[in-house]
Amino acid sequence: MSTEKMSPQELAQWMRSEQEALVELNKILRQHIAARPDINLDDWLRGLRVGFERLQKHLKRHFAAKEEDGYLSLVIEKRPTLSKQVEQMRNEHDEIIMMAERILRDMSDMQPENRLLLGDACARIQRFMAVVADHDQREVMITMAVCSQDMGITG
Repeated sequence: MSTEKMSPQELAQWMRSEQEALVELNKILRQHIAARPDINLDDWLRGLRVGFERLQKHLKRHFAAKEEDGYLSLVIEKRPTLSKQVEQMRNEHDEIIMMAERILRDMSDMQPENRLLLGDACARIQRFMAVVADHDQREVMITMAVCSQDMGITG
């Protein structure tokens, strides 16, 4: 179902399920990073790349749904005064994807013996997940405020 045709309640449920998927992907990556072995890093590095690539693909789909299917447009339609904030959210989508692509590109050149670079990649991935979580939280707050007003719920 397109988010464009969703009721505010359906939109809220979709947002929750997307958030749950993002949380699960982040959890898997954090666990993988924490389980970094001291030797035989080939499989571990391959798993890190695959896990981060999965997160990046999820975010691309997630952002496209928000933009193309009208979810962010719904926010502007209901509250035109939020157009500047929505535009900032859209710009951040592009920046987040660029950050992910840079991390993936840098990891593609890494070898298991590049211990310092691997540590740097892990730190960048963790920072990336924090940036995405912050972005997502701000976006959810804007959307929920609009949906709550639309349903007659005030805070």
